[in-house]
Amino acid sequence: MRRELLRMNHVSLVWNGEIFLDNLNFQMFAGEIMGLLTGRDKGHKELVDLLCENLPISFGTVWFDGKIVNSYSFHSKSANKVYVIEQTSHLVERLSVVDNLFVLRKGFKKYFINERVLNEQAEAFFKEQAIPINIRKRVSSLTPLERCLVELGKGLLLGCKLIIVDNPGNFLSQYELAQFQAMLKNIRNNGISILYIGNHHEELFQIADRTSLFYDGQIIKVFERDEMTSRQMAPYITDWFVPDAETDPDSEEGVLHFHSVYTRYLQGLGFVLHRGECLTLYDMDNQIAGDILSLLTGTTVCRRGRITLEHDPYDRKQALDYLKAGIAVIPKDCTESLLFRERTYMENLTFLLDRKLKRSVIPGRIYKSIRNEYALVAGDVIFESTVANLPLGDQIALVYHRIHLFKPRVLVCVQPLARGDMFVRMRILALLREILKEGTAVLIITANISDTLEISDRLMVVENGKCTVSYEKSEFEFELCKNAKYICSRL
Repeated sequence: MRRELLRMNHVSLVWNGEIFLDNLNFQMFAGEIMGLLTGRDKGHKELVDLLCENLPISFGTVWFDGKIVNSYSFHSKSANKVYVIEQTSHLVERLSVVDNLFVLRKGFKKYFINERVLNEQAEAFFKEQAIPINIRKRVSSLTPLERCLVELGKGLLLGCKLIIVDNPGNFLSQYELAQFQAMLKNIRNNGISILYIGNHHEELFQIADRTSLFYDGQIIKVFERDEMTSRQMAPYITDWFVPDAETDPDSEEGVLHFHSVYTRYLQGLGFVLHRGECLTLYDMDNQIAGDILSLLTGTTVCRRGRITLEHDPYDRKQALDYLKAGIAVIPKDCTESLLFRERTYMENLTFLLDRKLKRSVIPGRIYKSIRNEYALVAGDVIFESTVANLPLGDQIALVYHRIHLFKPRVLVCVQPLARGDMFVRMRILALLREILKEGTAVLIITANISDTLEISDRLMVVENGKCTVSYEKSEFEFELCKNAKYICSRL
């Protein structure tokens, strides 16, 4: 008989009149991998926080490991034996792995530390858990996968019975993700429970024993093992597909061309990007984005090879003024790096317009015309006086509206779907489709191709810094299935 580890019974969480958890019923068993598919981000953080610490709730009861730990009438603010692995590291980078495991552990009271003994204990522990890691490394030198494994080991060492893994596909390459999932399955066999949070069902279905669909603070549906198929999921995601996804590029004219380019991580990468086309570079090693952006923005140059923009050489002088050359970039952290958070919506929207119009002062009639045009798609948020007050989805949409207004020749997006819930992701795809209709060529660089194929015209798989295979849109479904089997065979 399965032992219940966690039960949340009719839990509601209301703060300042806003409902984050709404009559939530949720259950997990010991030794189970439960997938949590987030339809909207609302309530996501609050649920994770509540699992980690017994904070006040408005209604309901929470059981953990057979005991009532929280209810509407009683809350201890005590911590549960839960560890969270997410994009933000919980390790101290300047210290070694061993120091992070033992010295910083709550309850560690020794004044004199025998480093040899700690090293031996750490080696024995990781060997027992079958976690392959070099314990003598500094945390700052760990790869993303190694960092996750260290955090996994730390959680086990602390005696945590529930490990929460929050969207690992956003910060691990596909090889790393497959290896990490294999490790999670191993510790599941030792009775540890895993809550695996993601925003794409295909990733969750690969690893989960069951999957819960979380939407607006509620569990809408629990998919059992035999129900975890795209066919069963289809009724719940019908509204998330992007309209006009089959539209062909407006032109076959080449805009951006990489001619066998070599840098630190690019080893002869070559591709042609056409006007009105969306090309996705599927980075199997999760390391080429930085080099491509550095080349296009002038912070580095090709060691070998060359780049052309509409058949003319794209040298460093042009790259240093890449916006003038007609190239726009949306990095992964676009809301932090591209928005002026204390300025108005309209100031942010029209930020690049002076470059487009080649005049420092925007006439009032143009400003009013832009506001009226984008009010139709942005809504009332266009009158917001401080962008920082906007929800994440509206902030991200503002970045894409600015690009749409600027109308660049080329737009480079780094992991555009890494942030936000499912509806934010679909909104981004719809905005990219509008940008493509203007004739802009879109280059997507990602380590996770979930949903990007909805908008892509071509897919290139990049491994060890060079293209290993290229697919046209009609080949995606069949060939990607083969490629997934190839990846698994390499592990």
